[in-house]
Amino acid sequence: MEEIWYTELSDQELWSRLINGDEGALAFIYNTWFPSLYKYGMKIHADSSVVKDCIHDLFAGLWHRRANLSVTDSIKYYLFASLKRTIAKHSRKEGIFQLFDQWGAEQQSHMPSHEQKMIDDQSSDERRRKLSRVIDKLPKRQKEILYLRYYEGLSAQETADIMSLSVNSTYVLLSKALNYLKNHSGELMVLITYWGGQHRSF
Repeated sequence: MEEIWYTELSDQELWSRLINGDEGALAFIYNTWFPSLYKYGMKIHADSSVVKDCIHDLFAGLWHRRANLSVTDSIKYYLFASLKRTIAKHSRKEGIFQLFDQWGAEQQSHMPSHEQKMIDDQSSDERRRKLSRVIDKLPKRQKEILYLRYYEGLSAQETADIMSLSVNSTYVLLSKALNYLKNHSGELMVLITYWGGQHRSF
């Protein structure tokens, strides 16, 4: 019953409960967002144990610093931005920072069912192979912006903040990535357009 009750709260209400010391709110946020955080973390670091440790460190930090947390109306954005900073800090110490190298292989296994069905209905195997080949050739930052905007559905401002860019710079970076895909495989734009239609647009 408690978990069902938490699902009825807005992000701001849920976050406020965390700030006020509600352990149940922390557990609910962790259980809700761990899968997405882990997938994103694996795009920016190759070691799954490091990603899991960084996620755990992130949530431990949230709890210990809860009294000093600012209110947010987007828990997803806050957690993604925080995880990227946590992994980047860890990676600087190691001298390792791998970003999104396995897009093609993981895209198939993590794609939502309605998107998977669309591809399966239109020569799925060939399209996935083409998507993997083309996206693998993109610079790392362009891979990241595609992931944040079209897979996670973050807004332009949220994407800009996570990537430490201005909103105008995200327009430019995304445009370059989409133009590359369009020039190298026009068919893929059908998929990109479809993904974008499920989320907020620029």
